[in-house]
Amino acid sequence: MLTAMKRILLWCLIFALTVPSNYAQIASASYKITSRQINERPVNPLIYGNFIELGLGRQIEGLWAEKLYNASFEEVPPLKANLWDWLGKTAADNLSKEKWWHSGYEINDWYTWPASDEVRYGINRYWNFHHGLQAAVLDNGQKTGKAFMAQNGIWIKSGVKYIFRGYFSNTRTADPASNPVKVTIGLYPEKKMDKAISEKTISVPDGIYREFSVELDPGSFTGKTTFAVSVEPGTKVAIDGFSLMPVNSERGWRPETVEALKKIHVPMIRFPGGCFASFYDWREGVGPRLDRQPVVSEYWGGIEENHVGTVEFVELCRMIGAEPFLCVNILTGTADRAADWVSYCNGSKESGLGALRKQHGYPDLLKVKYWELDNEAYRRFGWEEYARRCVEYSKAMKSVDPDIKLVMVGYWKFNNNLKEMLEIAGKYIDVITDRAIIENELNHDVAIINEYNRQNGTHITLSNTEWLAPLDWSESSLDALNMQKSPNQMTLQEHEISWNYAMNAARQLLLFQRLGGDFEFASFNNLANTWGQNIIECTKDTVFISPAGKVFELMSRSPLRWVLKTDTLQNLSGVYVQAGLSKSIHLTPNPSPALAALTGEGSPKLIIYLLNYRSDSPNMKLDLKEFVVDPNSVKIRTVSGDGPLCSNSYQNTNGIKTTEKSIKIKNAKNPTFKLLPWSVTEITLTLIQ
Repeated sequence: MLTAMKRILLWCLIFALTVPSNYAQIASASYKITSRQINERPVNPLIYGNFIELGLGRQIEGLWAEKLYNASFEEVPPLKANLWDWLGKTAADNLSKEKWWHSGYEINDWYTWPASDEVRYGINRYWNFHHGLQAAVLDNGQKTGKAFMAQNGIWIKSGVKYIFRGYFSNTRTADPASNPVKVTIGLYPEKKMDKAISEKTISVPDGIYREFSVELDPGSFTGKTTFAVSVEPGTKVAIDGFSLMPVNSERGWRPETVEALKKIHVPMIRFPGGCFASFYDWREGVGPRLDRQPVVSEYWGGIEENHVGTVEFVELCRMIGAEPFLCVNILTGTADRAADWVSYCNGSKESGLGALRKQHGYPDLLKVKYWELDNEAYRRFGWEEYARRCVEYSKAMKSVDPDIKLVMVGYWKFNNNLKEMLEIAGKYIDVITDRAIIENELNHDVAIINEYNRQNGTHITLSNTEWLAPLDWSESSLDALNMQKSPNQMTLQEHEISWNYAMNAARQLLLFQRLGGDFEFASFNNLANTWGQNIIECTKDTVFISPAGKVFELMSRSPLRWVLKTDTLQNLSGVYVQAGLSKSIHLTPNPSPALAALTGEGSPKLIIYLLNYRSDSPNMKLDLKEFVVDPNSVKIRTVSGDGPLCSNSYQNTNGIKTTEKSIKIKNAKNPTFKLLPWSVTEITLTLIQ
């Protein structure tokens, strides 16, 4: 028989062989959260903002409910070479093979069917057109059989009806009054026009362009379809200004995109660019949508169909609770035109351009507060000329509404002359924007701005109107790549769809928090699609939140307003910690039981962010002795992935997971929390004062 000592030794041997080798070596770190606030003014919740750029990356096309591409039948210029360089590809490459590709990036142009010399698709350019610069002509020279003008890739959903609107002109019949052209408008199984899902027939009486509207009901059909118009043999019709919209759109926006943006809680959106803003004429984006002319995307190439203008953009912001932020054209615009834009948005409905807004159906003020004075103004101006133009624009715009806030560009070539630019324009502007993402560079800007404020009695703040997350990789993240593609070999888009990039975005948001109220807002690049550079992906049939979007969903509602100094007691590589308060507090030592009853939603909160770039689950030991924490009110929200390359995709929209739980802790002075691998965690504790 085994002696007691031998039995103990044998048990220890079995335990050592069966328990994982890292059982006794669980990584741990220890941090002391102090009550010392590092920022003098509270964090602005607008730091979690975003932006939309027209004419780039199928952003509006993914967000907006319109189903048809190039519904005005315009000549579409090719995408510019600089865009392909930015994608890291050439125009000859097949982008549909990229990891970020989905149906939302598809472009399906118009074609005729059947393929026959007797079925012709013509273009009327500069004459006999109704909308844009040209119209299409469908000519059926066959003796039998319909001729179709069609577009594939139209996703429809069962239970949703669709409204078609368009203009038709009878151009074939010698005596239109007695020989109207019958045109059939329909939805068909993709590339199969022999069996209709839903179709309606109209009669086009004469050679005058007339608007027609029909409702198409797909019934129980869900999937990709072909939309088509068709004419009988021996007839000819000119067509222009089409639209196909689902009846359940929310003021023209896809309901699923509105729902996703509400879920993420985007607090601010910049529009219409970006580079597009430097060529934008706001007047082309107001009034009845079907009367607006499509415009060329001057910087990126392709066409912007102008479905979304000022009012539609502001309506989206109001629906999701975001602050609208407009970018003014200085490079190719005028101060008077910018002032008119302010008048259209914020002027009284009784006179001027406010009356025009009312005429367009929007009597209420749009109340746009933030206006950026162009995007990358150094493309045309030197720092001094640009600063003087900011003065000119400010005088014109603030004469219309003195309460607006104007943002002056202060980055790249302009940054070295920020002091001199402030001397010229400082009393006319309210915010400086710098696209820097490095802390000491932003603090350098803040120091210059605060010194100017001190000397001049102004209240200028800093912002970042267009930022990307850092592309760096931690040592543990590099190890986790396991000899896969090196980060140096990855395109920007491959970085941006990764969970590592999203975690870097979280780290950048912590940096913005540390700047406090000296930093007024930020706009993450971009809102939707843009070849993976986004917070939501909008395919033709669904919308899902990207890895970066998951981070914003976690942090955008953060009550953190005052960042606290954290002392590192025991450091751990690959872990980042930041803590803050929901409100500035006065700490009461040894609170009475009566004070404990005051805890609840209105009580001050201690918020702690923990970023774990590691593949293990370390223990985070926190010293909270300077606070009195309610041990029964602890909320933990975590976003995590299986590794740094993990992502959400059309095939797997839940590759990045979010978990939420409420717990009780035993030791409120020194709690320990176990982190998930590759995670961003928010811990919220209720304080007793």
